Amino acid sequence: MNASPRVICMFAYADAQSLDIIGPMEVFALASRQAQEDDPRQPPLYEVRVVARSSQPITVASGIRILPDITCAELQETVDTLLVSGGMGDSLDRVREDTWLLAWLRQAATRVRRIGSVCSGALLLAEAGVLDGRQATTHWDDVAELKLRYPSVRVLPDAIYTRDAHVWTSAGITAGMDLALAMVAADYGQPLALKVAKRMVMVSKRSGGQSQFSRQLDELDLPDHFARLADWIRAHLRTRLDVDLLAQQVHMSPRQFNRRFKAAFGMTPQKYVEHLRVEEAKPLLESTGKSLQRIAIDCGFSSGESLRRAFVQQLGIRPIEYRQHFSAA
Repeated sequence: MNASPRVICMFAYADAQSLDIIGPMEVFALASRQAQEDDPRQPPLYEVRVVARSSQPITVASGIRILPDITCAELQETVDTLLVSGGMGDSLDRVREDTWLLAWLRQAATRVRRIGSVCSGALLLAEAGVLDGRQATTHWDDVAELKLRYPSVRVLPDAIYTRDAHVWTSAGITAGMDLALAMVAADYGQPLALKVAKRMVMVSKRSGGQSQFSRQLDELDLPDHFARLADWIRAHLRTRLDVDLLAQQVHMSPRQFNRRFKAAFGMTPQKYVEHLRVEEAKPLLESTGKSLQRIAIDCGFSSGESLRRAFVQQLGIRPIEYRQHFSAA
């Protein structure tokens, strides 16, 4: 192992997400403590620092004030890893409009051994050109903007984190901790990363993609008759919900219903019903000891196998794996 610690710098700015900053830094700090507990002669593996545009205290989105360790201009050649935190709304837009900062990021990307982003921080790396021609991910709510505004980036919308040579990106907020764990594993091996994950009550590597942790349907803008239909479907998931029956609820012909439903929901009626059944199954897997077959029947699936197929298709993870990771038991 290295005699001198790897220096990890997290770039922060006003109204950035505090967990984007603190979460990954805790992973690296705990990895150092764990290694020293395993071997008291072991020097620290990592040294974590906050870097910012100026030396003035930063107030992040949660209201916490952070005092930077160094300014961007003071970033040294000895820095091993530079990470960029995410932000919301105007906070990130203000940073993306800072031409000096963008030039600094482009230069820093060529000087450090590794550069990465947490959550919407990928948009800042993309604006600086660091992600050009590379694969990347970001928070599911920012994926569309990353694709549209930066067409040269190969976006992996469902990834928890990505690695393309020395450039790493992660999905939303807590996925920054997954990214940091993966970096620890790359630096010092999976056994240490696993110990850190256990200490932090995390899984060392999540199965499936970020869609398993976020509901991607937004039903707030539905027409009233379809909003009422969505409520009716949830109340009748154990019923055989074919197109004819659904169309009757909104007094449409099946053909007209199919067309208007796709326009309103962005998917077919069958896919939407399946989506709701998966959503219904999640809390049963998390909080009960019911068998998969029983849960499948309770949620309207014809069998445990149909439940398994729907989970894999929608979430990239099997029901049994979901239960293992998220069960309250």
